[in-house]
Amino acid sequence: MLADVLIWGGYIALFIWLSRKGSGHDVMVSGRVGFGIQAFAYVATYISAVALVGFGGLAYAYGMQMLLVAAGNVWLGTWIVYRYLAWPTRLCQRNLQARTPVQLLANGHRSPLLGRCLALVFAVFLGVYASAVIKGAALLLAQIMPVPVWLLVWIVALLVAAAIYMGGLRGVLYTEAMQGFVMLVGICMLTVAVFDKVGGPLEGMARLAELAPTATANTGFVSLADGGQGWFIISLVIVTSVAVWAQPQMIQRHFALNSARQVNRITPLAMLVLTVLVGGAYYVASLARLFMPEVASPDDVMPALVKMLLPDIGLQLFVLAIVSASLSTATAIFHIAVAAIAEDLPGRKTSRGMWVAGIVFCVLLSGGCAQIKGQIIAMLCTTSWSIVGSTVLVAYVALVRFGKRSGLAAWCSCCAGFVSCMLWYLMTHPQFAILPMPWPSLATVPPFFVGFAFSLAGWGLGWALDGEGRRNSSFWPAGMKPGM
Repeated sequence: MLADVLIWGGYIALFIWLSRKGSGHDVMVSGRVGFGIQAFAYVATYISAVALVGFGGLAYAYGMQMLLVAAGNVWLGTWIVYRYLAWPTRLCQRNLQARTPVQLLANGHRSPLLGRCLALVFAVFLGVYASAVIKGAALLLAQIMPVPVWLLVWIVALLVAAAIYMGGLRGVLYTEAMQGFVMLVGICMLTVAVFDKVGGPLEGMARLAELAPTATANTGFVSLADGGQGWFIISLVIVTSVAVWAQPQMIQRHFALNSARQVNRITPLAMLVLTVLVGGAYYVASLARLFMPEVASPDDVMPALVKMLLPDIGLQLFVLAIVSASLSTATAIFHIAVAAIAEDLPGRKTSRGMWVAGIVFCVLLSGGCAQIKGQIIAMLCTTSWSIVGSTVLVAYVALVRFGKRSGLAAWCSCCAGFVSCMLWYLMTHPQFAILPMPWPSLATVPPFFVGFAFSLAGWGLGWALDGEGRRNSSFWPAGMKPGM
């Protein structure tokens, strides 16, 4: 009991101390931050409890093919981002004097109204999505604390709000880096325990290959499934590894870069940490099929695995790791949503009063939604990643990578991506479909794919019509375009 109190007390104290690293700084500015902090912060923002617990459960059902998702996260979601987008984003942000991702897009495409609309989308969708993240942390804490879930929801929301208030962007980066390290320790502990249980990774793989195929792993547990199951894995790779490029909380991580040389130091470290986190989680969850009885729900796999193999202190540390995954994502999302309310919507630099008002709004929105059981809330929570990515990915990449600026093209792209992705969810989502599907044979196409296709077509149409925009599209000043 004393050890548990020391672990959690030390964690909270360190969280608060690191949050204050941003005290006295502009809440939108990170200042100079080391490459290690940035690498761990990027990974912690990227990986939430959904990835570690939810996708870990999918690895138990689908087998080693889930490692394709991990590989996509490492190479498409991290290497491609830092190789082609991170430093150009920083140069673009600095040249446009943009303080937020919304301002980056609005100033870049010369459309303040587009910025306000995107701010509203980010505030609502990310604020509601944060409710799912916060509730996930509260449910895990309820397993080890005799406190009602509804109260834990508000406690977690206030803890995240305190980090945003005390430290702004700089404090968020430091707390996320700490949480990323805790996640790494938790997964390493579980990996060692599972390898010991199955006789090592190679022995485990050999035994896994001997298992009979199932409906979800119809070619066995060490190869890509045929048909719809394999297509599901491939689509999961794309959605989690490409849609991430344009998530505003990920874009904002590039604002802390100091130089192109720093990018070269962040990239391998972030890739290594991410490989251990998601690769390790999916690998051991797949091996768990060798010794765990059939589990009814994928969400129960990782908790059951931890309770089976780790001692009490190990259980506490792993729960701490999963809570860290939730908190790191929540702080990143909160910062974007608060900035959207406090600065992007009003269209002027935020004051302390507006910052507090934005925090209060996000706490009430996220904490309140976490108490509600409803289809609309659930749908927003499960679809925001794809919707936000469909809305801004094309306009963002066109701006920072290719230097193309066009208000009309950006409007056409964002509107087409948002509307098509939302409508596709409303027609095809297995639980929340409320519209008839005119093309049943296409129902398996992921909404992000549809949204991206329409967004790209919208950009092409707007670009073709915006002759003046094309003539004045050159963004990069002489000598400033990144040679990456």
